[in-house]
Amino acid sequence: MLDSKAFFFITALLPFTVQASGFALIEQSASGQGLSYAGAAANAEDASVMWFNPAGLTQIKGRQFVGALHVIAPQLAFADSGSYRESPLPAAGGLLGAIGLSGGALTGANDDGAQLGAVPNFFWKTHYRDVDFGFGVNVPYGSHLLYDENWVGRYHAVETDLKTVNLNPAVAKQITPWLAFGAGANVQYVDLILSQKMNNNLTLNGGAVDGDAFAQADSIGFGYNLGIMLTPTDSTTIGLAYRSTVRHAAQGEITYRGLTDIAYSLVNVENGSYGLSSTVNLPATTMLSVKQGLGDKVALLADATLTEWRQFKELVIEFDSEQEALNSRQNFQDAWRYSIGALYHSSPSLTWRTGFAIDHTPVPDAQSRSPRTPDSKRTWYSVGLGYQVSKSLKMDLAYSYLRGEPAPVNYTTDDVHFLVGEYAAKVDIFSGQLVWRY
Repeated sequence: MLDSKAFFFITALLPFTVQASGFALIEQSASGQGLSYAGAAANAEDASVMWFNPAGLTQIKGRQFVGALHVIAPQLAFADSGSYRESPLPAAGGLLGAIGLSGGALTGANDDGAQLGAVPNFFWKTHYRDVDFGFGVNVPYGSHLLYDENWVGRYHAVETDLKTVNLNPAVAKQITPWLAFGAGANVQYVDLILSQKMNNNLTLNGGAVDGDAFAQADSIGFGYNLGIMLTPTDSTTIGLAYRSTVRHAAQGEITYRGLTDIAYSLVNVENGSYGLSSTVNLPATTMLSVKQGLGDKVALLADATLTEWRQFKELVIEFDSEQEALNSRQNFQDAWRYSIGALYHSSPSLTWRTGFAIDHTPVPDAQSRSPRTPDSKRTWYSVGLGYQVSKSLKMDLAYSYLRGEPAPVNYTTDDVHFLVGEYAAKVDIFSGQLVWRY
């Protein structure tokens, strides 16, 4: 009935960012950012290509170090339209209704929980004889949502803070003049902190102070990525890349404080700390990219990416307490991302970029969209430039504006507290990058 423990871990690793579809951060390259990542698996402008397609390392001459920073400024405004509380017990009328079991409207303000964030990434490329090597350190997932403690959705979420670090060594080789192959390994660390309020008025007529719940969990997972790069003509490049699922066996602890309502004891939720665990599969992706040169100065790029969100379908949470294992109520679908872009070399030292993308959401309906997962279909508009400062140093700058479609919410995890309303999302992303060839 009150699956509060399950709610924490389930929603932590499901989509709640507004930068890219689901919780994945596509912001891994400032040169790619200016193109809305169009043609990312075929566009080897610098060593950051290894994240999208390790075979692209074969197109980078010499040795190179890339450092980038992306500043993400999201807005995620929620407008309530009738959030309510059902009775925590069946048929709560008569005397039961008189003591507060008949439900009613949830009080609280609207809020915008989105927080300013910064995403760094670093890539290094070298070679030995005819084999190219790369190493990447980046943040593939992450977000920080912090709502007011008195907002209307406080019984679903107050804070969500997810951090990840991914280490990605890679190797690539030119097999034939027109075919290159690359492969990489991934070691991924995930850490998350979650909090929410607990309603102490389930069997009271009001006036009791909310309780608190706080959870922390972490995990290390492993995966791989593969890619090929085809150059059928001097002006055409085709990239096909696959990044595997990463399996996380997460362990953590949830702590409840200030619970006074007898309704929680009925489902073995009491003050104190309890262990939690879950096996989570972060989704695999497949990317197909094309880059077509038009003379020496202009190139057109396009991309289609599939993210396999269905891997979340049966997510089971286990507890050290007496509460039985629970499943999430999400029903995520696989999602596609499509992008087109163009770059223009106006001089040997200056390159202009622009791009457009449509990013579909894995969230299928209002019942699957929680305040930790306010994901919706979004449209990207990007511009950028690259400037060759010196023979060994290049600078890339980019800006993207993202607008999400209106995202209706009719969400519950316990059949008691129902969040009803709509999210409106938009994001500004500023990216900067230095490329050092040595």
